[in-house]
Amino acid sequence: MTIALQNAIAASLGVQQLASAFSPAFSHLRILRNLIIPMPEGSPVRTAKIDAVLVCETGVYLFEIKAWRNAFVYRKKSDQAPPRWFLRLQGCTRAREVKDPAWQGGRKTTQLRSLLSDDLRLQYFVLLPCEGVELEGVMPAAVITQQDLPYIARLVRNNGRTARTYPLLDADAIDRTAQRLLDIQGGLSIEDHMHNCRERSEQVPVRWNAGSANAAILANGIGLQ
Repeated sequence: MTIALQNAIAASLGVQQLASAFSPAFSHLRILRNLIIPMPEGSPVRTAKIDAVLVCETGVYLFEIKAWRNAFVYRKKSDQAPPRWFLRLQGCTRAREVKDPAWQGGRKTTQLRSLLSDDLRLQYFVLLPCEGVELEGVMPAAVITQQDLPYIARLVRNNGRTARTYPLLDADAIDRTAQRLLDIQGGLSIEDHMHNCRERSEQVPVRWNAGSANAAILANGIGLQ
């Protein structure tokens, strides 16, 4: 199974889990899949893809969905450098370094924040929807698994209604916000984003060796993205 197919399956699974967890907590919500947004001028890639955007009474919630499965997820922190993230397949001793998913979600959130009204709550999560994923050590609160979703749904509902830092959205406001997100996407498509990613990768030299071959095999096994 290719990485792209694994990612697509994981994204569909994640959206189903979001709908199942958030529907009991909110009477009206909208979930947008594969939202493509323009990134600021000078960004390495001109667009970004947000796997799922959920709009409900308390605001807008972005979900970076990873296809990792049957693996331990952990990170190594350093005072002088950003945290490094690793995956280790269950039953294996070797680990594979992956991109920081919290950073990936954070930069997209920052960009979308600049394109939306300031009176909207905007928050992101990294969702790991597949089976057999275990988080090791202290992880950011934004990194969640399927088991965490019902709690997260109740948490964002209760915090939003109690804190009232941002106005609550009625059904019409939820639909208007979802439409605003679609307007931001405009004519951008997944194909456009994939083209931009390929264009970026062609600009970055890649060294091929046995190590990279082994990394590719491992990547296919755990669905890196």
